[in-house]
Amino acid sequence: MVRFGLDLTIWPWEYQSFNDILKMALLAEKLGIDSVWMSDHLMYTTPNQGSLEVFASLAAVGAETHKIKIGTKVVCMPFRHPGLIAKIGATIDIISGGRLVLGVGAGWYKREFDAFDFRFDRKVSLTREGVEIIKRLWKEPTVDYEGQFYRIRGAVSLPKPLQKPHPPVWIASSGSHMLKITAELGDGWIIPNPTVEEYGQKLSSIREHAEKIGRDGGSIEAGYYAYSSISSSSEKAWKIAEEQILPERRRVLGSQIQLKDLKNICIVGNPDEWVDRIEQNIEAGAEHIIVKTVPPDRESLRLYAEKVIPHFR
Repeated sequence: MVRFGLDLTIWPWEYQSFNDILKMALLAEKLGIDSVWMSDHLMYTTPNQGSLEVFASLAAVGAETHKIKIGTKVVCMPFRHPGLIAKIGATIDIISGGRLVLGVGAGWYKREFDAFDFRFDRKVSLTREGVEIIKRLWKEPTVDYEGQFYRIRGAVSLPKPLQKPHPPVWIASSGSHMLKITAELGDGWIIPNPTVEEYGQKLSSIREHAEKIGRDGGSIEAGYYAYSSISSSSEKAWKIAEEQILPERRRVLGSQIQLKDLKNICIVGNPDEWVDRIEQNIEAGAEHIIVKTVPPDRESLRLYAEKVIPHFR
């Protein structure tokens, strides 16, 4: 069965308080949403706006909710030592009663790396080592690891997460090297704002490589993520997309992006249009649909939960 998630991330559309985020998470749980997610940035492209720290935020959400999955979408691996991520992840899994999904990635925003003096040139290799270490620290009593970036001797990480053998680790990937790492080490995969064709091609690449190395490619949960706008009126949804989504996507993807291009990389429109778009991604292999609704308000969430998701149940 296809699962459905909601991105709670505070940027670049700000909430009035953290309590607003909690209210959205609780409503999402009440409405039957399967998962809520938050992103990880030290700084972002949107002028004069920022985001809350992802792990602290999810710990608070996990303490207040009861059954909805809580995930990072995604932790930038070069920003923290994997031993620290393993410890924080286990803590949140325990706080939430075993509901953490650890999404990780190599990062992409070079200005952010440069501003805080993190290495951008070896981020992919560093990410691979980090994932290997986190999984071992979650499973093994004592860990020794000799890598290019990390050297660990007699490392012990206790307590272990509640989920066994460990919380699922999703890997965000698009380039060929990261897709292979996903196939080799990922329990799930996520990619932001792909076209349907791109999504299907990259998922096939992951599963083919997994089969080559003896993994069941179908065991890697296929996540799909998109910036989205929903309204009972298609015209209103597209107006929101033009005013709020398009400027942000241009900052990230380039000024050449036009409004019509959002049709291929976002989900915009009324509930029927959402159903059609999601069906295309499911046909391409998506198993977990995650949307960032713009604006992140109750009306959008209710339309998503009550007018779109039931079609797939």
